[in-house]
This record gives sequence, C-alpha cells and structure tokens, in this order.
Amino acid sequence: MNPPSDGVYFNRPGVASVRWDEDDRLVLVEWDGWANSVEFAALLEAELKALQEHQGSRLLADCRRQKVLNPKDQDRANREWLPRAVALGLKRFAVVLPASVVADINLRDSLKKAAASTMQVGYFATVEEAREWVAQ
Repeated sequence: MNPPSDGVYFNRPGVASVRWDEDDRLVLVEWDGWANSVEFAALLEAELKALQEHQGSRLLADCRRQKVLNPKDQDRANREWLPRAVALGLKRFAVVLPASVVADINLRDSLKKAAASTMQVGYFATVEEAREWVAQ
C-alpha cells in the first residue's frame, strides 16, 4: 500500500493528527484534545502504518493539548501497540508534555512501565527541544 500523498495518516479535529514528517524523517503526532477508545485505537494504528511504510525509527508526540485518556486504553497501548512499534523499528520517542498535570502524570507512568528497556523516551516542554533530541 502506498503512503498518503499528503503524509497524513489520521486527522480528527478536536482529537489529533498523525503524519509523516519527511523533513525530519519521523512520525509526528499532534494532539488537539481527547480521544475515545475507537479514536485512540485508530490513532495508534496510523502511527504503526506510518512507521512501517517509511521504515521509521522516530516518533514525536506533541501532547500539549492532550486530555486525560482512559487508563484501559493506555494499558492496551502498552500491551499491544508498543511491542508492535518496537518490532517495526521504533527507537526514539519524543514526548512534548501535556499542559494537563493529570494527563502528564498518566503519560509518564504509562511509558515508564512499558518502555524501560525497549526504546529511548524523552520528555520535553517544547516541540523544538523534542525535535532536537529525537534527531540525534
């Protein structure tokens, strides 16, 4: 299957978008709010598809506007999405932290449990810092 010509793999206003950033050769996720279980699953599948089609190893998630997600969805992502992403070659995951303190804590806890030895995860206050780190 050919990648989308515009590089966009997922786009739901008020939820998030997932696209391939050709300039930086990474999957770019830009959160815009909250995702229900179906939307979150579709977003994760879009990330995997982009990683696979571009043989990507880097993902940058701009979570500044992300709201608190369902803990069951986060647990499922750790059990199902993370091993698949690593198997596809994901090595560096840069996270721009959510403005929501609860979302921030949940995200860090979730990734700490799942990603300790499988990939490098970096947490940042700005997209610029995240881009610099993930490019290394």
